[in-house]
Amino acid sequence: MPTPDIARTIPMRRPQDFTPAVQRWSAAFPAEVERMVVAFFGVQSAEPERLADSSFFDWLQQALQRTDGPLTLDHARFEDEAGYHNHVATAYWLDMDSFAAWSESDVVAAWWRDPRRLSEKTGYWREILMVPLTRLETLYWRDFPGGLMQSSAVPIVPTENSGYYGAMRDRIPLAATDALHSPLGDKLREPLQRHSFGQRCIVTAPENLAVIRSATFWGNCDDEQKQDFFDNLRGPLERGMAFLRENPEATGCCALRYMQTTCIDGTPRPETHAHGYFLSLAHLENWAEGHASHHAIFSGALARYKKYGAKNQLRTWHEVFVLPENGQHFEYVNCHGRTGLLPYFEAKLLDR
Repeated sequence: MPTPDIARTIPMRRPQDFTPAVQRWSAAFPAEVERMVVAFFGVQSAEPERLADSSFFDWLQQALQRTDGPLTLDHARFEDEAGYHNHVATAYWLDMDSFAAWSESDVVAAWWRDPRRLSEKTGYWREILMVPLTRLETLYWRDFPGGLMQSSAVPIVPTENSGYYGAMRDRIPLAATDALHSPLGDKLREPLQRHSFGQRCIVTAPENLAVIRSATFWGNCDDEQKQDFFDNLRGPLERGMAFLRENPEATGCCALRYMQTTCIDGTPRPETHAHGYFLSLAHLENWAEGHASHHAIFSGALARYKKYGAKNQLRTWHEVFVLPENGQHFEYVNCHGRTGLLPYFEAKLLDR
């Protein structure tokens, strides 16, 4: 992503004369775009068969028929730490007027505000992120569209800032002058035990909450390379995600969803991806740079690049957002108390 005109006061971490092992690419944006929206819409149930019967999918199909709908959309499913099954639709907008018109339309606003949502057998959540372009970074392969890159409205450009510890921070424009610390310090507080069934909960997240979407796609792999991924890299990935999910206080990871990418009906696609919230970018970096579970992932990926070189068929992508406090919307409707950010931050509990 071309860096906006920010005079750097914090040194880059890229080593001198460093050359990435493989060429990676980042999103470029039209000059008139200053921010983007990434929105996660979810439905949850203790019984997976109830997901298909939820009104969520009828609502989503109707909402997507509007011309001011998202640029791109993807779907995933996962089982959370409470054993609930979740389906997530992730949507992107670059036009703030289009997003505002879409979200305030009757088909969207009325469904979410309907009191019936509070008494159904499923819960619903939406996490809507308003992200200035100075607070994000992306990393893609040129030949595989993932996340925002699925939209033709977003071109990509090559980046030399990849393949070393610190590259993620180096790609965030605002990090040139701002350390992006959390105002809450180094530790998450003890999780709250919220009784949130039958309620609408609006959570206030702190400044500089860091968000990551990170995916692995094996759909273009031949039999040998797919088996190599399953034998040597998938295990470390799953163990790394499990460590983050199971150790929030130690890692500052407020929520970690390790998800199977799917079609809208739940049919799996050959991709998994993680969606994580960290108290700050530094907490995400500390895990990436300092914990054995990430070292295993990083080492496995480098070994694969060395083994297959330019013939490597596995594709990965990620997007990282460091959020300002204002403009974010985290809403949980009839959800269990461990959903998303509910356990860790202040929330308004509403009965309608």
